[in-house]
Amino acid sequence: MAAKTLTIALLLDSRNYGGIETHVVNLARGLHKSGHNVQIILLNNYGKHPVFESDKFLRSILVKLDGNPATLYKLIKYSAINLVHTHGYKAGIIGRLTGKLANKAVVSTFHSGEQGSIKIRLYRWLDRMTAHYSPCICVSKQIKKSANLTAEVIENFVELPEKTLTETTLASQIAFVGRLSYEKGPDLFLRLAEQLPQYQFSIYGNGPMLKEISMAATNNVMLMGHVNSMQQHWCKINLLCITSREEGLPLVALEALVRGIPVISYDIGGISAVVINNINGWLIPPLNEVAFIDAVKQGQMLSSEQRKKMSWSAYQHIKNNFSSHAIIPQIFKVYRKALIGGSHEH
Repeated sequence: MAAKTLTIALLLDSRNYGGIETHVVNLARGLHKSGHNVQIILLNNYGKHPVFESDKFLRSILVKLDGNPATLYKLIKYSAINLVHTHGYKAGIIGRLTGKLANKAVVSTFHSGEQGSIKIRLYRWLDRMTAHYSPCICVSKQIKKSANLTAEVIENFVELPEKTLTETTLASQIAFVGRLSYEKGPDLFLRLAEQLPQYQFSIYGNGPMLKEISMAATNNVMLMGHVNSMQQHWCKINLLCITSREEGLPLVALEALVRGIPVISYDIGGISAVVINNINGWLIPPLNEVAFIDAVKQGQMLSSEQRKKMSWSAYQHIKNNFSSHAIIPQIFKVYRKALIGGSHEH
């Protein structure tokens, strides 16, 4: 850890709850615990933020701007900020250019490899083109490869929950947690539910496929909608299913595993770094529906002893490899590089 106390600004454009927001919260708390000053800066003010205004600490470090890059420039140029860490393509483009003008160190994290609409593809192209201005971090090897970047691969991480693992009789849901978009595969999750009518399935999330999913959902599927925090819902979940067609390293997998919830996932992106087959969950060959169904049945038929063993393995693996304690020192190496003027070239 750097001996000097730094002031680090975490910059993003956000109005909702999602993977990037969760990552930024975990990073802010981890940096603060490491003895550094942190600010979360939102490029635009969209009203009350469901994540960054959810508790006293987060509210105390939040700054909302008016969307004008000149406002951001003034803030970072004339404040005690030592380094700006951008998250997401919009903050990446604006933050790197502004940081260069203000002569401040910038680090950018790339969270997503999804293609998206034509407008988003243009933003992502600009994001990649300006990436050489500063050291970059990708949260998975797949994202690094798809963005064609010279970057450090530092995986997503989570804060350890305050409560230790407890067995709960409430946990009966087989859950999908994420954006209802094609690459996340909520339609593939519904196909599992349709073929396993004896079990209760739940979908947490919103997105472009909501109408299609609502119409296709069978009686054993509960649509929980968009939730601002999964905090009070994890205790109801027995198994987390990741049915994505494309993936990096989903935070939701870490969040489930650190709470002792086994994960069943198609073996894509960076998933195999966190899900260890038959130890803390099940890795399924991509789009092999039959094998996925078998794993769900296996998960539901675990004895109390087997379940306890799997839960403990899940928690320990995340604690040792994907907690802020394990990951923040790696992020600091990139910060040091940015502070001494190092950057990545294509």
